[in-house]
Amino acid sequence: MVRIQLDLKLPPQNIEWSDYQRAAEIADSLDFGTFWTWDHLMPIFGDMDGSEHECYTTLAALAVVTRRIRIGAHVSGVVYRNPALQIKMATEIDVISNGRFDFGIGAAWAEREFRAFNIPFPPPRDRIGTLRETLDLAKLVWSGDPRKKVSYEGRYVRATDLFINPQPVQRPHPPIVIGGGGEQLTLRVVARHADVWHGFGDPPTLQRKISLIDRYARDYGRDGGEIVKSTDASIWVGPLSEAAVARIAEITGRTPDSIRESVLSGDPDAILRGLQPYIDIGIRRFIVSAWSPEFADNWRRISEQIIPRLAD
Repeated sequence: MVRIQLDLKLPPQNIEWSDYQRAAEIADSLDFGTFWTWDHLMPIFGDMDGSEHECYTTLAALAVVTRRIRIGAHVSGVVYRNPALQIKMATEIDVISNGRFDFGIGAAWAEREFRAFNIPFPPPRDRIGTLRETLDLAKLVWSGDPRKKVSYEGRYVRATDLFINPQPVQRPHPPIVIGGGGEQLTLRVVARHADVWHGFGDPPTLQRKISLIDRYARDYGRDGGEIVKSTDASIWVGPLSEAAVARIAEITGRTPDSIRESVLSGDPDAILRGLQPYIDIGIRRFIVSAWSPEFADNWRRISEQIIPRLAD
C-alpha cells in the first residue's frame, strides 16, 4: 500500500482558548501529520454567536506550544487580508514554527463575516483571480533572497518594492494547500500552484476532479501526479455510541442520522475498507474531524491503530 497521511482538524470555534491549546498539545504527542485550524471570523455552524479565535494569531500561538506536528489553516480566506500582508503573515508562521507550516488557502465564502467586518466581498471569479495572483506574488517573493524587491501589477493584486525578510524556513516555500472544487476556475489554480489539493465529495466526484487537475497541470508544464490529493474523513475507532453521535450532532449542527451515515466506525479493518475506495482513486491524505477535545481518546486510537496501518 502507498503511504497515506492522516491529519487532524479542530475548528477554533465555540471553545475556550485553554482547551484549544491543550488539544494542539495532545495532537503534537500523536502521529498525525498536520494539526489544522481554519480561517473564519465567526462560527459557521453550531452556536452561530459563539466564540471564534482568529486564525493567524492562533497559528502563531500554536507554533510556540507544539514541537513536532505541522500546523496550518484549512484554509486561509484569500480576501480577508491584503495579499502582500497575507504572504508576510504566512511566512512569519513558518519562521515561528521552524518550518512546520502548511499554507492552506482558498477563495473564502462566508458572506456574513464580510458584512460584519466591513470587508469587501467580490464575486467568485474575482476571489479566485485574487487567489491565483496572490500565489503568483508569493512565489516571486519567496525567492530565498530576503532583500530582493518585487513589484507586481495584476488585475487583482499589486505590490511595489515588496520584500519578505525573513524568508520562509522551508525551501522553496511552505507547501501550498488549496481547498476548493470549482472545475473551471479553482482547479486551474490548483494545477498551476498547489502542492496539495483538498476536495470534497464521493469517490466518483473526486475522481472527476482529480482527472481535471491532472489534465490542467499539463498546461502549466507540471505533472499532476505530483500534486497530493486530499479529502475529509470522519473516523471513530470502535463502536460509535449514541452518546457520541448526539454530541457530534450538537457540535456540528447536523442530524444524528447524517452522523451515523458519514462516520467510518468499527475495528481498524472496517475503517480501512471504508477508506480504500478513496485511496484507489488517488487520495493520499485524509483530514480527520477531531470534533472536540473531549474525543481525544478517539484521536489516540486513530494514531495507534489506523495511522501505522496506512504508513507501511
